[in-house]
Amino acid sequence: MASRNISKNMMHKDNKNIQLSFNLKKKKIYEKDDFLVSKSNKEAYKFINKWPNWESRKIIIFGDSGTGKTHLSKIWQKKTSAIILNLNKFKKIKFDNFFLKKKKFIIENISNFFDKIKKKDKENLEKNLLHFYNLIDEKRGYVVLTASIAPKFWGINLPDLKSRILSSTTVNIKKPDDELLSAVLVKLFIDKQILIDKKIIKFIVYRSERSFTSLQSLVNKIDEQSLITKKKININFVKKLI
Repeated sequence: MASRNISKNMMHKDNKNIQLSFNLKKKKIYEKDDFLVSKSNKEAYKFINKWPNWESRKIIIFGDSGTGKTHLSKIWQKKTSAIILNLNKFKKIKFDNFFLKKKKFIIENISNFFDKIKKKDKENLEKNLLHFYNLIDEKRGYVVLTASIAPKFWGINLPDLKSRILSSTTVNIKKPDDELLSAVLVKLFIDKQILIDKKIIKFIVYRSERSFTSLQSLVNKIDEQSLITKKKININFVKKLI
């Protein structure tokens, strides 16, 4: 069963051991305290917070869409004042001069970019990326790259660039586990001022699509239908909406 009109600061007692720090409202919030840490993303979270004590100056974070890669890069950006590089404008950047002022960078969704780029443009991009990678070491800079797949599957043709990319520190954000999905659900219901029973949370986690986007959509639907029908939120009610 669920009840409304609770404080937005409340958290279900069974989730007290989970670090609640992930905000899934429509407006994206990328604060450190809004990131929810669990076993599936703990390693990546620790790496970002270890900076500048990194073994490598190049970090690649990869995982499925919606697993928190962008959120982590934004946390690091706020910590370091790093700038986000647009791969579409990569060849226009004069990096030798650029590194005089900036030494911390973020490149997002690089594997998706490699998938879509034309062959000729890809050759030029790989040369520019190699030059950039060499300057990271030479100028003692740092870069965080995010991708949906591991670097070995990016289809890089330039041997020198491929070896440098593969020598970067890579961290995989795994698919959300039950612990993470449960905590996200609790947070989503709290945002609607609904205190939800743990049995309902468990029921949803085991039967719904395992993505943050689908959970957001389901919680919105449950909230809307409960208000329209004025019915209590229980397992039978939720079952009809999944």
